[in-house]
Amino acid sequence: MEETNSNTGAVQATAEVGQPAGSPETDSSMNPLPVDWIIGGVVLLVALFIAKKIGWMDRIRVFFLQTREELLKCTWPNRDELRGSTWMVLVAVTLLGTFTFLADWFLGGLMIKEILLKWIGGAGGTG
Repeated sequence: MEETNSNTGAVQATAEVGQPAGSPETDSSMNPLPVDWIIGGVVLLVALFIAKKIGWMDRIRVFFLQTREELLKCTWPNRDELRGSTWMVLVAVTLLGTFTFLADWFLGGLMIKEILLKWIGGAGGTG
């Protein structure tokens, strides 16, 4: 009983179309690091060396140490305080949104369209 797999023929055919089997681009064990990566690494090392000589690395280290020290001084809310503050913010946003909607509706819809345009239109038509 000899079984044939039709998929292997398709895979071999597509491999032959792209590049030859022995080409160096298909053999992943022979690929060294790309030249772009090597150049980027060298540039990064030179930049870090210069930053160290100028004193930027020490400044950055001191900045992070001071930031950590200040964050340890902070008092953070517990879960109940955070929940209460969240509800206060949601209520305030809802009230502000409702006020803005009503002010826009009243001033834009009623005042401008109904009163000012009728008044201007009425005054211009009688002249």
